[in-house]
Amino acid sequence: MDAMEAVAIIILIIAIVILVYYYLLNSPAAMGKLQEIVPKRADAHMDEVLGKSNDQVDLSKEEVLDDKEESGSMGKRIKVKLSDIDMSSINTDAFSNKIDAFLDAKSDELIKDWSLATTNDLEDLQTKFAETTNNVDNLEKNFEEFKKSSEEFQKVTEERLGDLDKRIESLENK
Repeated sequence: MDAMEAVAIIILIIAIVILVYYYLLNSPAAMGKLQEIVPKRADAHMDEVLGKSNDQVDLSKEEVLDDKEESGSMGKRIKVKLSDIDMSSINTDAFSNKIDAFLDAKSDELIKDWSLATTNDLEDLQTKFAETTNNVDNLEKNFEEFKKSSEEFQKVTEERLGDLDKRIESLENK
């Protein structure tokens, strides 16, 4: 896997994570289930470890509308069955459309930020390459013509110099 493929995969993973995040924010049912699973405080047991007073919220009791209900252990709170999650609100087509819309909206920005090449850029490069190749071919052709003409010029010049040498010798011998 080369660097471009790795970058493309990372971009897609980031886009999917962002879309899942926005989906969770905009879906009250999923957000409610997520809030049931995730504890209210991330450092719930840190106070016990540090020996601080336990004036904070006790995580062994779940705060719900019905105060009579208590949760058993943290393990029971974390365990969630797939059947508990309302799957009717998850629409893969809508999710795919949201991903496509996000990528379409952010594609120009991603291309600019990551200095990625587009098909238009590649077509421009191919056109410039073809033009450069034609120019190099023309230069080679012109050089070969110049080389031939310079060889002919050299031959003509040598002949004239030879004729001049003969004249000079004939004048010197007289």
